Amino acid sequence: MVFVIAVVAALSIMTGAMYFYYDNDLKSVSRNSVMQQVTLAAETGLQEGQRWIADQLNTNTFNLVDIQNSLKIAKSNNACLNRHGYTNVNQDVYYAKTIQANLGDEDVYDAKFEDVSYEVFIQRQADIVGSIYFSANGSKNNEEKDTNYNDRSFALVRNFNDFPTKQFTIEFWINNKQPTSVYDTHLFEFGRTGDAVFRVKNDKWSPTLGYKRVGRDAGVGAPIKNEWVHIAWVWDGGDPAITDTDNVRIYQDGVLAGIYDADVLKKKVDKYENSPESLPEGNYWPLAIGEGLAGFKPANYKTGKVKIQSVPWLGNIAEMRIWNISRSSDEIKNNRRKRLTGSEPGLVSYYKFNEGTGKIAKDSNTSRPSSKSNDATIYGLGTVGTSWQANKEYYPLTTPLNDAPTINFPPGDDLSFYKILSCGTGPQGQIIPLELIVTAPVQQGDIGDGKIALT
Repeated sequence: MVFVIAVVAALSIMTGAMYFYYDNDLKSVSRNSVMQQVTLAAETGLQEGQRWIADQLNTNTFNLVDIQNSLKIAKSNNACLNRHGYTNVNQDVYYAKTIQANLGDEDVYDAKFEDVSYEVFIQRQADIVGSIYFSANGSKNNEEKDTNYNDRSFALVRNFNDFPTKQFTIEFWINNKQPTSVYDTHLFEFGRTGDAVFRVKNDKWSPTLGYKRVGRDAGVGAPIKNEWVHIAWVWDGGDPAITDTDNVRIYQDGVLAGIYDADVLKKKVDKYENSPESLPEGNYWPLAIGEGLAGFKPANYKTGKVKIQSVPWLGNIAEMRIWNISRSSDEIKNNRRKRLTGSEPGLVSYYKFNEGTGKIAKDSNTSRPSSKSNDATIYGLGTVGTSWQANKEYYPLTTPLNDAPTINFPPGDDLSFYKILSCGTGPQGQIIPLELIVTAPVQQGDIGDGKIALT
């Protein structure tokens, strides 16, 4: 995936000033010249850090959105990092790049800078994550199963084109905001009531496929609340000649949470009978996101209007992906934090939920004709609490020794934040640390001819 710097071709300084920390032995007036040298060294480090980020962007040598703090410093108790607060010797500091130099070396040599050095660490600090928030306002507890959408907080595709009926993988990032352990809510539902439902009840994932609850009353694992979690629901399909077993898998944060059985039988509802081992065919069927379905009014799938069930979702949803294939464990784990191009094989519909404005959640699939697009209409904006959100999600900057950092939130949008930690070191070991936050505005697209200039 290639990214271009958008709107402003520059890195902008987000802090109003740099932060200075002085050694006690630098307070002497007689040492002013030394302090100036060390300060210059630290400032040079900040400049080198910004230059390194710009060089990487201009040469397209790393993916701005996907880069993680994957390198580490074996010993994190060196003087510079200590002065920046990284004092725990049992933790590694993760970083994108370290730069070390001596201002008295070679062409920049000047006697007054002899043995004055600087060091700089560049860390990915945070991303802005866009999502849609559904408030659970409006009718609840299976009451008022009606066709009035204006008092509800959810999204709807009235007639979904080419929903996968023989097998699927459905992925989504969610942040469950339910305050209690007793509730009943639908993250999404397709087709007739009970065809394909991802339900969460009483702190248990409780999906339904072909009118049968996967995992039965035991559920399929405990939802994580008040933080982002990635869920992938995989159905391998079935064989009409046998009772299907072990053909459903649920992954949580890329880890297999359980394997289950789903034998989809034919069933006649709303004047339609599905074939064995198949969800309803044709482009008549709705997809509700953040709500459940309650059939049609009148009860005819061709002429009726979609009824909503009143089991609303409370929390955020981002990066919903609907595939007509069974994705492997590695495909799910390795791509859950990567933004898709929209043209991946098997991808039917792709909702980033990062529009930030308007009443449409765009289907970002780029390989299907526009007539097959499954844009979703958002309800409840400005009336019952539905809202577009963009939140700053922070990367872990340290991690226990030898453990990789856990970065568990959806891929970011628009702005990536970097922290530059710099130190100037004098001939007697004097240290002045400086910190700076810079941002990189990005959007998906091709690299242009222009170069990024630092400001």
